[in-house]
Amino acid sequence: MLGSAAGGGLPQWNCGCDHCVRARRGDAAVPARTQPSIAVSADGARWSIVNASPDVREQMARFPGLHPRPGTRDVPLDTIVVTNPDIDHVLGLLVLRESLPYRIVSTPWVRDVVLEHNAVFRILEPAWGITKLDQPVRLDRDGHLEARLFPVPGKVPTWASKLASNAPGATCAVRITDLRSGRRLVYAPGVAKLDAGTQAELEAAACAFVDGTFFSADELSRVRPGAPDAQAMGHAPIAGAGGTLAALAELRCRKLYIHMNNTNPVLDAESEAAARVRRTGVEIAMDGMELAL
Repeated sequence: MLGSAAGGGLPQWNCGCDHCVRARRGDAAVPARTQPSIAVSADGARWSIVNASPDVREQMARFPGLHPRPGTRDVPLDTIVVTNPDIDHVLGLLVLRESLPYRIVSTPWVRDVVLEHNAVFRILEPAWGITKLDQPVRLDRDGHLEARLFPVPGKVPTWASKLASNAPGATCAVRITDLRSGRRLVYAPGVAKLDAGTQAELEAAACAFVDGTFFSADELSRVRPGAPDAQAMGHAPIAGAGGTLAALAELRCRKLYIHMNNTNPVLDAESEAAARVRRTGVEIAMDGMELAL
């Protein structure tokens, strides 16, 4: 787990909410978190990452597995999978722009909307390839890890709102399979609801990371009157009508919430909301967690 918070991280630079204040003070119950990304590997030697957050430099510096070999610029990074064009998923690509010693993979819609409407990102064009939905992509050089993007209900980011599209490739999750064992990891950081297709993917997984941006649908509007509700922002809440917690509780796999907004009460490990999530058998992802499937 490179990063577990939603866009802006925790503490968010311009926010003085209770969670951000406590995180700045070093409160152990509300630890600081960076923006969302995971690193995956078949052998612990070479890695691929899902989404490149604005915090990617800090995240890679903290994780020895992604350090270059001494005396070289050989970074053990093979592939970056991009699930959608949210700023907290693509801005880190510019941080990693030098030499491009890796490849980027996304749907054609995501690639085109980023490169065609943001001139600075065009320096990434030589490394940025495309894949169709449910088309297999080998992540690592030995071909042990296979990724497939699949569509999920969601919303295009605000910066691309004038380009809003119902294209299935606009908002995706990714299924990563170890072809030797057949075990799957599903990573779904932005989901407006758990439709039948998404639910089927989660049920077939050995481990699932699911959007945990907001605990309740009206969470943001209670601290910022007039703000849209969770679903309008493309995120199913954890609890309440249309919430994901009840569905995740039924899954037999290991399941974790990721992409928590700084307003989400689960960020306080001592809160009743966090305890409620844990009681159902769902974990709250943390920066630096390591999982073996």
